[in-house]
Amino acid sequence: MKSRYHVVGIGGMGMSAIARLLLARGDAVSGSDRGSWPLAAALAADGAAVATAFDAKNVRGAGVVIRSSAYGESNPEVAAARHLGIPVWKREDAWRDLARGKRVVAVAGTHGKSTTTALAWTALRAGGLDPSLICGAVLRDLGTNAYAGSGDVLVIEADEYDRAFLALDPEVGLVTNVDHDHVDLFPTRQDVEDAFADFADRVVPGGSLVACADDAGAARLLARELPGRTVSAYGTAARATYRLVDVAQGAEGVAFHLAGPFAGTVAVRLRLAGTHNALNAAGALAAADALGVPASASAIAFASFSGTERRLEELGAEGGVTVIDDYAHHPTEIRASIEAVRPRTIGRLLVVFQPHTPSRLRAFFDDFAAALAGADLGIVAETFSSAREPPDERAGARALADRAGALYVSDAEAAAQALAERVRPGDIVLVLGAGDIRPAGERLLELLRSRTAV
Repeated sequence: MKSRYHVVGIGGMGMSAIARLLLARGDAVSGSDRGSWPLAAALAADGAAVATAFDAKNVRGAGVVIRSSAYGESNPEVAAARHLGIPVWKREDAWRDLARGKRVVAVAGTHGKSTTTALAWTALRAGGLDPSLICGAVLRDLGTNAYAGSGDVLVIEADEYDRAFLALDPEVGLVTNVDHDHVDLFPTRQDVEDAFADFADRVVPGGSLVACADDAGAARLLARELPGRTVSAYGTAARATYRLVDVAQGAEGVAFHLAGPFAGTVAVRLRLAGTHNALNAAGALAAADALGVPASASAIAFASFSGTERRLEELGAEGGVTVIDDYAHHPTEIRASIEAVRPRTIGRLLVVFQPHTPSRLRAFFDDFAAALAGADLGIVAETFSSAREPPDERAGARALADRAGALYVSDAEAAAQALAERVRPGDIVLVLGAGDIRPAGERLLELLRSRTAV
């Protein structure tokens, strides 16, 4: 009889992906989370035993308990596992187990990991491989965030939080950028850069490091000595091994030509907006090329790639107003999202932003205010605390709204009501944040439909 894995926080993006691959290889899986989560419900439909509340009794009989980084020793299930002598893993321990015997393509970076991971997996499939997948977002073409392939390759979104990506020994390590974030774990930029340097060093002998030459932090990785590994740069920089030229944004997405270590150039067309997504695609193509997938095959697959949920995802349009949801929660990401959407705006661009964790808001306060200035009208919702941090007691979101010349609202419902009073035909509304702000866009569409019906 196989041991049962119990996943604490099974509804989350990272834990649900782990649970799905464990199920696929034939392990018994149980899990729990607060309330009902779509990804947890999908796992329950496929055979996992899912509880909607944390309870010590849930771990009885488990061989291993895997906990999300959001839940520490005070969680009743983690505490019960310790008391019962059940091994407690973090997600990186589960990654290490699932990666055993696999050729790992690990996609790291402060921004753009999910989309780039999905693109890399798509490219490898276009090359005739059947890789497994762990992604930090749901792929629209797949309908989920994980896939158990029949091949020996694992494509994984290698998150730097908690230094989890240092559990991996990738054959291909792809770094999109190295920016300062997660100040609760990386107080300084140098702390982040040191962690990414350690990640680059973990690329196996004979493997490849692929990094973006346009990003200063990633470019410093390219300058490191990595004996026995191939190092490739991508970007618009002249030194790039894979160089983007003729980047053009249109109503249907972004297109470019890629010059690389192959004959001529390859035309790449995406149904995704923004130069940041052009860079993501170039990085994914370079990673696939390192595993022998022709660039032309990757480009053909990218043309029909539908993207990932909550990454510039159009929620709908009503009364001439288009609503787009995006996971952006860092000043760099806010700027990239605004830059991507601006070309298709015929009216105004209205931005609703929910800060994600008080520590991030405090660390980058001035930069957040400057980034929000790129909108024609801004709304700041109360800070999302997450399970990692207590609520903000310093009124940081109110202060940000004041500094950015934006309107402060308490929650998603209040944001939707405020938007409904202000939008007009031709406007685009961009809903930004990694917390629970997405319903602001969904509710706005409901309010606009009601207005149209009247």
